Amino acid sequence: MQKKSCFVVMAIGDQRHNGIEVSASDLKSKYTDLIKESIESIDKNIEVIRADEVSSAGSISTDIFKRLMLSEYVVVDITYPNPNVFYELGLRHAVRNKTILIKEKGSKNNPFDVSGLRYIEYENTASGLKKLKENLSGAFNTYKESPGQVDNDFLTVALSMGMCFQRIVRDRKKEGQKKALSAILKNKEIIKAIENGNTNNFAELISNVENLEDFVDGLVDAGALED
Repeated sequence: MQKKSCFVVMAIGDQRHNGIEVSASDLKSKYTDLIKESIESIDKNIEVIRADEVSSAGSISTDIFKRLMLSEYVVVDITYPNPNVFYELGLRHAVRNKTILIKEKGSKNNPFDVSGLRYIEYENTASGLKKLKENLSGAFNTYKESPGQVDNDFLTVALSMGMCFQRIVRDRKKEGQKKALSAILKNKEIIKAIENGNTNNFAELISNVENLEDFVDGLVDAGALED
């Protein structure tokens, strides 16, 4: 069975808030021993990862964006007023549901737009770990029972307006030509007919292309089927 992904968004570097300093190593311990431990104990089929654990090459920002869009679950710790955390929370809310907010007991001063959101409160103690497991388990079960549940106001408004991801293509005609050509190149019979100069049954070969939909979409995007 393929594991489901859970991306954890939280402050990673040293933090100073309300006169209290928290080191990056303390935050790492909180993630490993409390947050990650809680999630993994609930469901062994969930892969938990934080941004600094990603070992793939390339832009860190790009990988974070992908995980915010593609992860089945995202758990966001809003304990500290960290700009990166709230930015990533906003991105996730804009694209998917199944976002769970957590916050350490006693922390204050969350931004106005976040202060009204539901969150799970936790304590960084042994008993707090047990309670966090129970509350997270309830949240995961809710999403399992109602996977399409909308859990934030932004998505509610966006869906009511029929909004979706904006499709941005720099050169639609060029992209269409590439798509149509790619569909043709995947068909060996068509390539063979072209090489032999046999165009008698070319139309028939085209109509039997396995990825005919991609071929037609490519022609449309390229403007080849316009009047």
